[in-house]
Amino acid sequence: MNKKIVPDPPRFTPDRELFDRALSHYLQPASPPSFSVHHDLSFEDALAQICDLLRCAAATAAATTQGLTGDPRHMAAATEHLIDNAKTLADRALDCLQAH
Repeated sequence: MNKKIVPDPPRFTPDRELFDRALSHYLQPASPPSFSVHHDLSFEDALAQICDLLRCAAATAAATTQGLTGDPRHMAAATEHLIDNAKTLADRALDCLQAH
């Protein structure tokens, strides 16, 4: 009697419901975008909305950073820093636009 060193892998029994669910998820028509912009939105208004979105993103990143430690905290803090930089540039662009 020979003993096998490596056991047989577990048997896979396909689950039809799981297969159908995965297939319907990946083959469904593309859903409409969750965010859209009105075609009449001015450059200045778009820039102002970008500043507001960046402000919200920075607040979210700051709140997330508070609850983390180690590398995840450093990544969240770096994200917050990048968002703050982008917001500063967007605010400056809006200031320049309003000065003219």
